[in-house]
Amino acid sequence: MNIKEKVIRPNSEVGSGRVKQYLLPGGKKITQITTFCPDIIGPGPTNLYVIEDKRLILVDTGIPTHLAKKIFYYWRRQYMPPEVKALPDNYSEMELVSGLEAAGYSLDDIEVLIITHGHVDHYLVGTTIVKKNQVKVSAHVLDTERICNPWALSKNVLLGRPRYAAMGMPIPTYSAQEFHGRIDMESDRLALRVDYPISVDGPLSLGGVESDDITVRHFPGHSPGSISLIIGSGEDKVLICGDTLLYPITPHPDDLVAYLRTLDDFEQLEGVAISLPAHGKNIRDLHGRIRFLKSHHRSRLEFTYRACREPKSPWEIASMPRYFDVFVDPKKFNPMAGNEAFIHMDLLVMAEGLYRSKIDGMVHYFRNTREKFDDVYARVLDIIDNRESTVL
Repeated sequence: MNIKEKVIRPNSEVGSGRVKQYLLPGGKKITQITTFCPDIIGPGPTNLYVIEDKRLILVDTGIPTHLAKKIFYYWRRQYMPPEVKALPDNYSEMELVSGLEAAGYSLDDIEVLIITHGHVDHYLVGTTIVKKNQVKVSAHVLDTERICNPWALSKNVLLGRPRYAAMGMPIPTYSAQEFHGRIDMESDRLALRVDYPISVDGPLSLGGVESDDITVRHFPGHSPGSISLIIGSGEDKVLICGDTLLYPITPHPDDLVAYLRTLDDFEQLEGVAISLPAHGKNIRDLHGRIRFLKSHHRSRLEFTYRACREPKSPWEIASMPRYFDVFVDPKKFNPMAGNEAFIHMDLLVMAEGLYRSKIDGMVHYFRNTREKFDDVYARVLDIIDNRESTVL
């Protein structure tokens, strides 16, 4: 690999704040700045990227620390470690500003924000940046409903409560109306205007200015509008992949069929020397990581299928020992865990390996068909391979 790496600043005690620079053949620089986001109950610190192109680009912005505390701890009734509680409300923004300065930039130098996808830990510091600097924002059109709507979090709660109840998950004691009231106080900091919407793959185009060295690709599955950026040429390309590929944790798909198809599409990429994700460590072996993720989801499908020999709810699956690497408390609200189990059950229903066996109260239970799992998985692969099969 002909890409040179240099650590400018290491992580702090809370695991974020690192600044690392990548120098590509030809002189283009990419700077990674890591900002605070909780791990264990969250995905961990968010990696942001500064790209020197025709305009200075910041990829993703992280989440304001006060909102990270609310979303990951207060609203989910989770214990907050003292070192997290002590962090200033603007800690993530401070890490971004000081990280830029350590790399030789300032916030005033940023001209464009590119958002890899519409999850709050990737764009909410952007509201502060835009107010201060009037930078332009670019994101895929399929995620603008989340990014541009200050009520997207409130909408997710209103839609999610009956969905999570149907999974059998314990629901928070506060009502959807109470949550909406809390969001109302934050609404001016919960949305961005997207100036340069992305709708097609190809050279990155920002307001009619086309990059000679950056390609944008739509890779859905983690979210409807997840994108990746491919920078450079030949055998020394850099892939900035958002949350679609992560290491060592595995990404949470919102649509497992779309995600498994995206893994197939990633396999077609050639010449990627290093993949830079939005959380965790860099990926040196792209195709090896893809093989692992495919195997991981096959194993999770098989675990789910076999566990449903007797009727199981999605929440019973999610809180079973060994379903996740970390303990999922069956008495605590955990939407990411519940959704992960549900999307695997949903694909097995599509493949006619599971069926809804009963509804008890609000909770839905599923049972397997007693077939060999290999036969069910063959139908899963047919669904993934036939991209016209799920249009409706």
